[in-house]
Amino acid sequence: MITKRRALFLSSALALTALPAKQASAQSATPPSAGNAAANAADRVPGTGAHEKAVVARTSATSPGAPIQMAKLDTASRAVLPPGRTVGGTRKEAAATSAAQNGDAIALPSVRVHGVTETTVPQASATLTRKDMLRVNPTEPYMILTGLPGVYFQNDGSPALAISIRGMQDFGRVNVMVDGARQNFQTSNHGANGSVFVDPALLAGLDVARGTVSTADGAGAIAGVVNMHTLGVDDLVASGKRYGVMARALGGSNNYDGSGVVGAGVRVRPWLGIAAAFSMRSSGDYEDGAGTRVPNSYQRLQSGLFKIDIKPGIGQSLTLGTVIYHNQFGQGTEGIATANSIQNNQGNIEYRFTPQDNKLVSLHVKGYVVSTGLDNATPAYRALTMAAANMTRYDLTTLGFEADNTSQFPLGPVLASLNYGGEYYHDSVKTKDQTGYDGATPSGGREVGSAFTQLALNWKIIQLTGALRYDAYHLSGGGVNQASGFTSVPAGAFHTSTSSDAVNPKVTLAVTPVHGLQLYGSYGLGFRPPSTTETLMASSHPGLGFLKFIPNPNLAPEQTYGWEAGAKLHYRDVLAEGDKIEFDGDYFDTRIKNYIAQTRVIGRPAPGSYIPVYGYFYQNMAGNTYTHGFEGQAKYDNRFVFATLSYTNTTTKLPRPDYTGFGAILTTPPRSVLAGTVGLHLFDSKLSVGARIRAATQTLGQPKSGTPGFPKQGGYVVFDMFGAYQITKQIQMFVNADNVTNRRYYTSQISSIPNQGLTVMGGLNFALSR
Repeated sequence: MITKRRALFLSSALALTALPAKQASAQSATPPSAGNAAANAADRVPGTGAHEKAVVARTSATSPGAPIQMAKLDTASRAVLPPGRTVGGTRKEAAATSAAQNGDAIALPSVRVHGVTETTVPQASATLTRKDMLRVNPTEPYMILTGLPGVYFQNDGSPALAISIRGMQDFGRVNVMVDGARQNFQTSNHGANGSVFVDPALLAGLDVARGTVSTADGAGAIAGVVNMHTLGVDDLVASGKRYGVMARALGGSNNYDGSGVVGAGVRVRPWLGIAAAFSMRSSGDYEDGAGTRVPNSYQRLQSGLFKIDIKPGIGQSLTLGTVIYHNQFGQGTEGIATANSIQNNQGNIEYRFTPQDNKLVSLHVKGYVVSTGLDNATPAYRALTMAAANMTRYDLTTLGFEADNTSQFPLGPVLASLNYGGEYYHDSVKTKDQTGYDGATPSGGREVGSAFTQLALNWKIIQLTGALRYDAYHLSGGGVNQASGFTSVPAGAFHTSTSSDAVNPKVTLAVTPVHGLQLYGSYGLGFRPPSTTETLMASSHPGLGFLKFIPNPNLAPEQTYGWEAGAKLHYRDVLAEGDKIEFDGDYFDTRIKNYIAQTRVIGRPAPGSYIPVYGYFYQNMAGNTYTHGFEGQAKYDNRFVFATLSYTNTTTKLPRPDYTGFGAILTTPPRSVLAGTVGLHLFDSKLSVGARIRAATQTLGQPKSGTPGFPKQGGYVVFDMFGAYQITKQIQMFVNADNVTNRRYYTSQISSIPNQGLTVMGGLNFALSR
């Protein structure tokens, strides 16, 4: 007896033999999974780089509704397609194909194949592609963050990124990575306590996850995760081509001498690809909106990368890469000009194994090492006493690895997706100071380990996810404490070792009432261990001998309790054929227990002195610290028009109004930040022109002792304009004008220098693949 399954198989085979050769080939080449279908859709996007293809693939495979509209598994077929699709497309497309065949062809009824798609748990997030970045041509690292909801930055006069998410920054509260490698470098001064050195010219895109992350890359971070991707083989070589080259030259006003980048990639074999790129920049001291030259704002930047992509087998990929960054730059805070030289080298290895015939295996393993060294030359200056000229060397080596796997399996009518794994990283800090003031950024070591698991249950329009993370840390180091009586550490040499751990759960509920719209809510806990600086800081301030830095080994880790509720909307072909409308928005509310901040206490004068001793140390603030607000972004794009609007409203509150410490505080970002971009595609998209607005309200800092009210920094509204023309298929000309009204403004209350005045940039892009 011929079963129904066997009859269906035989009829399908007969139909394929009756089709013309080309069409039969196309039918048999139908991708076996929704993930492959999404990747093919990405390949059809003109000018799409590797990062952009990944974004398109994720959007196609996990758009609201797709991940959680699950059907029963049909054991007769391993094909994985979204609900409502057949092996050849939609049911309507299958019928049209059947009707178009000649009389000899066998017309088959449309068959709906039930299967699974990659499960994505919703969270407040944002993505930026290289196309998005090049549209406005960022010349400074912080410019790439403009328009990302919930994300802000601190401009302290250095070329480094200091990223804030939801009002929290510094000391690892935000995990910032380059190609998956943690960038944990930090020095203590009158600026940010977290510095990421990256060249925007080498970036292919970035991904942002806001709030606690319960799976990979979330260890020790309570505000969010930012992962910046550098150029790779698929960004330099077009799909289906063997090799590619690119070049970019840029020059401008406002003492911007020029910059350029060249890159090349080659697919040596179908399983082997190589990519390399090199970038340079030279710029002098710029002028602010008032025409005042900002001293020591120069840069002399050189950076490069080299990557090897290997496909050792079906469903496998291995990437080895290195990124090198070198910059000589000035920085002038508190009226003291310093000269700096930074060298940041990193090496990565990443392996993925995703067999198409085994849904229990989707393995990801990575390892990395990041070495950062900063030479800081400070001239002699007078404070209360004379501070001698000094040279300080800061070194940080971060070693880390991570492994996780995702298994998908049915539980009756429910599709389960189980992710599990672990991560570990170790920071080793070494500081050398000619004059002995090396305790402000103390030497020491810290290691953080984490194990995590997340189970997502999908049933019809509902997705319920539970996650559990175990975090642990160990920190050790020592120094010389110059003042006693403030913490448990006595005066003199000391060495301390401390550790702690915590279990942090998270639960998320998502509903997709209609295809393209997803509503979700989540509640979770977070954990951030103290840093070496917060724990071990010692010594005194140069030129101010009575101002002592005190270690505090009794710090407890910060813990967060936060919930968020949001909506994600993604639709196509709404107002015009081929257009896209997207909206992502959420409201968040986070309570922080044991928030670590620097405080000041006053002790008796030292023997022989009449000046009281001022002790500065980090402590856990009693009570709860809060941050809450709204983040949203809307996008529209079609053949003729593109527009983006983002808005962030963040309210932060410390448990005590009197903040007497130095350094960055919780209330760094302005309360409201808005960014909008609108533009036109003209002459068959050869010409693109547009404008952008950047706006923020005034920033309020916590009051210091003896200062009535809150210190304020005024808000700003800044306009930019941009345009690009595709001269040939390989050559593009572009021009940008930033701050066209030449306004003098500061980005936040603790910014040490004003931003650039009117700056006009222009240049050429070249890209060729063969």
